[in-house]
This record gives sequence, C-alpha cells and structure tokens, in this order.
Amino acid sequence: MWDSMSDRCGAVLVIGWGQLVFDVKQLLIAAFGEDFVRYVLNIAESESLDAIEERAPHSVLNTLSSLALQSVHTGFIDVNIISAGQLAAYMPDAGTSLVQVLRKKCGGSATEKVSETGDPVLCSLFEIARDIWPVYLMSPPRIAKGAGFFMANPGGVVQHPKKSEAARRFMVDPSLSKLFPPRGDGEQKAPQLFMESAEWVVNVGSSGTRQIVGVLSGLIFDARLRVALKGQTLTYKRLTESLVHSLATLRSLADGKVVDVPAVIGLSGINVADDHSIRFTDGVLRGARPEERSLLLNGSGSPGAVYETTYPVRILSVDRTEPRDPDWGKSFRKYRARIEESARSFEYSLDKVRLALLLCSDEGALLAPKEESRLIVDPVNMGGSNYWFTSEHTPANSELPADKHLEVIAMYDVIRKKHPESLNIAMKRLLSAVSSRWDSNDALIDALIAWENMFGTRTETTFRVTASLAKILEGETERRLELQRELNKLYSVRSSMVHGAKEPDPDTAARNRERVIRVAVDGLRALYHERPELLALPPEERSKKVLLEG
Repeated sequence: MWDSMSDRCGAVLVIGWGQLVFDVKQLLIAAFGEDFVRYVLNIAESESLDAIEERAPHSVLNTLSSLALQSVHTGFIDVNIISAGQLAAYMPDAGTSLVQVLRKKCGGSATEKVSETGDPVLCSLFEIARDIWPVYLMSPPRIAKGAGFFMANPGGVVQHPKKSEAARRFMVDPSLSKLFPPRGDGEQKAPQLFMESAEWVVNVGSSGTRQIVGVLSGLIFDARLRVALKGQTLTYKRLTESLVHSLATLRSLADGKVVDVPAVIGLSGINVADDHSIRFTDGVLRGARPEERSLLLNGSGSPGAVYETTYPVRILSVDRTEPRDPDWGKSFRKYRARIEESARSFEYSLDKVRLALLLCSDEGALLAPKEESRLIVDPVNMGGSNYWFTSEHTPANSELPADKHLEVIAMYDVIRKKHPESLNIAMKRLLSAVSSRWDSNDALIDALIAWENMFGTRTETTFRVTASLAKILEGETERRLELQRELNKLYSVRSSMVHGAKEPDPDTAARNRERVIRVAVDGLRALYHERPELLALPPEERSKKVLLEG
C-alpha cells in the first residue's frame, strides 16, 4: 500500500520503520487537484503553489494531509470518496462546512451571498450548495468507471441542517411531489421526510429506489456537470446558475414531459484538435478537454474526440417502494421495450454521425469512430447516467484534419436526409468491422454482410453482390471484370470458413479484412454521393437496377 501511494503522488517516500516524509504540495495536488487546493488555501491562480508550508496555517495543512494519507490506513486508494464526505461535513459551531472553515483559516471569504429567488426549493438548494460546493472542485476518483456517482455522494446534504426544510419544500411543490407519491394509512413511512423513497423507471435504462436526500444531492451535482460541460472552472455563482436549469428539468420530468438533456459521447478511432469543432444537426463534434476525461468520460483515456448532443429523457413510472415485494424488477420489465427503443433511437442518430466520418476517410488510415463512454446529464440519476463500452478492440485515433470538416458535414447531410432503413444493417455491420472487431476474420464477415445489405438477393447472391459493387465502383468494362473476380475470391473466403476450411494465415486475413472494409466503404460512399436514387430501393431491386442499366 505504501508503494501505491508513492506512485500516485510522485512525492511520497517511506524511510526507516514507519517514518513518512512527503512533499506537501505534491501530496495535496495528487489527492485533491490543484483547483481545490488553491481554493482552500486561498491562493490565486496567478500565484505559485511553491512553499505552501510557509504560506498556509499548519493546522489546515495537517488536516488536508491527514485526509490525503488516510487511504494508506484504510486500504482504499481513492481518497476523494472518503474525503469529500468529511470535508462537506457541517460544523455547527462555525455555521458552515469543514472545507469552508479551512478556507477561512487561510484568510479566504467562505460566505457566498445566496441569490434571492421566489422558488423555495431552489432557495434551499442554494443554501446547501453554498457550504458544500467546494468539494466538487476535487479531482474525481481515480477509478475508471462511474466517478460521477461517487462524487455526487449525498453525505454533505445528509449532514446539512437545511436538509429537512429542503425535503418539506420539495414535498409541497406541485410538480416535484409527484415523484414521491403519498403513502396510505397504515403503510410504513420513512422515519424522516428526507429519507422518503419511491421506485422510478427512466427511459435512459435505469430503475430503482430514489430517496429525497439523494435527489437533492443529484440536483446539485447535475449543476456541477453542466458547468463542466461548458468548459468552465467551477464557482458558486456558476453552480447556482446551472442549478436553475437542473431543477427546471426535474420539474418538467416530474410532470411527465420529455426533456432533452445534455449527453456527452467519448469517441475513439478519431482525433479532433482541441480548438476544432464540427456542428451537426443534433450535436457538436470537438476535441476532448483534458479536465473532462475523468469527470465526463468515465476516466477513459482512449477518446480522441467528444460528441456533444442531447438525450430525450422521460420518467416512465413512479411507484411507492414496497420493501417486502419479492418481484422488485417488475416495473422495469414492464417498460423494458420502451427503454430499448429509446436507446436504439439515440444510437441510430449517433451511428449516422459515425458513418459520415467513416465514409470521408482517405486512402490511408480509416476514420473509425467507436463509442467508448457515454454520460447523460440528467438529474434523475445521482451523478448522471454513466455508460462505458467494452469490446475486444479499440481503434487507433486517426487525425481529422480541418480541411475535411466541410466534406464530413456534406456527407452527414446526405445520410441524415436519405439513409433508408434497408441499409441499417450495412451501417451497423461496417461500423462494427472498422471499430470493434479485433479478429480480422470476424471483421471480414461483418464487412461482407454490409456488401450483402447493399446488393444482396435470394439467388445468385455472390455474383449479384460482387457484380453490382464492381459496376458502381469502376467505369471501364475490363476493370469491372477484374474487380468482380477479386471480390468473388474475397467472398469465397467466408464461405470456405463457414464450411469448415482452415482460416487464412494472420497476414492474409489482415489483408482480406482491409480490402473488404475498403470496398464496403467505397460502395456506401458511391450510393450516398453518386447514386442516391438507388437508396430508396430494397437490396434486390438495387442490384437489379445496377446490373440491367446501360
């Protein structure tokens, strides 16, 4: 455990028997992040953090160092999760949280003026957030997945004296009270109102028990995520401005409305420069900011680009929690089809963006965007709805140059307007072949299925598919014949493997993979760009028209 802490902060040494020597600056930055350290120690961004031992009270440094080192004793590396709860703890004598007390000792002003508002729930959230917001300056836990959930830890809200008042205001709100239906006479109630619970089913794929205190915590962290999504440094003012939107979103959801909330997709297989962006109809593709990888991208280091869009969220069901009900998953099963349809619709829109990028690839490296992580910034799930995707292959990030942006937008516009359902399989399988398949033979099979989805028929499939592709890809008869023979041989590779033949050697398989993928890319590009009149036809009719035309 000593070694792991030493590796983490890069400045901790263990000498002798139990004697610990460390660089305080490096220790605190490694544990909490520079933004948090500067806030607590009241050191402006323009000032150096060197020699903080001489600038900050030793009592403050000792408290922070003790929290930073406690993972050595607990065996838990991610001190953030434990420390966040302790730093957000309310200190009755001081009338604020521990983190604000420490800041005051360093000469900082910890008292933020609560903005006037005629909204009682929002007022309570402002008052609680005033004391606990600095803990959200801390670096997210160094766990690869689900950091948001842990950083939205409700400990600070649970310990705050305003929590009961916030819960009362929540439960008399005409909209918000719908989220926690009243219990009938004789039904067991929560011992305290802020612990009242209900079972929610949400179309983002989540279901489970929510408590009022967790929802209050989730609202504050939802606002924190919205600030991060804007690329801004967190301040109390910015947090409260975002809280207005977070609470309005939850009220609309409580009223049964569909609300488009921010969604962030981390894409590997493509690299977009930090200062570049491409605006699509439903979102923006841009470079991934270093500070958002752990907070918004689930700690994933592989994305070279981010796609910012929205997700249409809806609460499908709200029921009272029945602790003794053995069939606790019945609500989710009831709405499973609607949840799956929401996911399919979202992924369908995203796949069109991915396909547009792929079809704009040059002869060299393919632009093969693959979804690595997804964060839906919705207040119904504490920390947002986090997803991360594992597969056998993560493609290398290929650069998307600025001179390609207009070409990508034009290709996307054609796909968005003219993509037919009959090519859904081709789109899905080709994206799988280029971005998710490690095994070359598996990728070849995916790409060949894309061929078939373009020009497949019930009879003479091999000839019709290969001849159609050859005709739309080559203009001269001899070159068409030559290409058709090549494609026929590639097509036969799959048939041989399916019928038990020995798989090609690795080098041959890799060459086959590259070629069948490139043909699929060229074929789809030709359909969208040069032959859009063929798109509306089913595959068999598409093939017939290509082969019989002059």
